[in-house]
Amino acid sequence: MSRISMTEFAVGLAAGAIVAWLWGEQIRDYADEQTRDLRKRAADGLQVVQDRTEGVLETAREQIHSTLQAGQDAVRPKLTPVSS
Repeated sequence: MSRISMTEFAVGLAAGAIVAWLWGEQIRDYADEQTRDLRKRAADGLQVVQDRTEGVLETAREQIHSTLQAGQDAVRPKLTPVSS
């Protein structure tokens, strides 16, 4: 494996900057067009995850509520009638 010199690195950096300056907009447009379907599928996948997570959280909330309610009922002193 060969090492590149600082001069070669600087030349490569300058060439990349020139390419980005001359054709940057076309490169961005190409990348946007080529990844549109992939980005749409990713967004749809995130929506599915959100929907499922909301359902799981709602179920957990209901279970927590009913468990805590049962605990309160179990420890709450029962009112007994006072005899005179």
